[in-house]
Amino acid sequence: MKIYKTQAEVESDIKDGLLKVNDDVTFDCDINIKAHIICKDLDCRDLNCGNLNCGNLNCWNLNCRNLNCRNLNCRNLNCWNLNCMDLNCGNLECMDLNCWDLNCWDLNCWDLNCRNLNCWDLNCMDLNCWDLNCRDLSYYAVAFAYESFKCKSIKGRRNNSKHFCLDSEVKITGEGK
Repeated sequence: MKIYKTQAEVESDIKDGLLKVNDDVTFDCDINIKAHIICKDLDCRDLNCGNLNCGNLNCWNLNCRNLNCRNLNCRNLNCWNLNCMDLNCGNLECMDLNCWDLNCWDLNCWDLNCRNLNCWDLNCMDLNCWDLNCRDLSYYAVAFAYESFKCKSIKGRRNNSKHFCLDSEVKITGEGK
């Protein structure tokens, strides 16, 4: 297991814009880097970056209290578990966002584009996904899914906001609308 205690330790292992760890990695410090990350397990308290761009971000577990970035762009974000208290970014765009479990208390972003999304609370400006399953959904203008759309409550923040599913009905499983 690789344990980073300081930002300087992290930066010393970055080679050609890549932080590659062939073992589990733990960050016992807040990190702010401009590098691609490849690892087996990524555990950190806070991961802050202006932009996190990668072809693939692959890990077994991505666990952090706060994941904050202006843009999180990757072709594939694949992990068994993505767990965090807050996931905040301007844009979260992935060709594939594949997780066994995507668990976060608050997922806040301007644009969220993915195939499958499961979470407790979802707050975003625009939402476009294949399958959507969440507890509470709050969006600005438009929220839509292609195949399935299920939530406990849903609320558009704009007067003429719209939510819909192309291939089935939107299913409200609890109180509220």
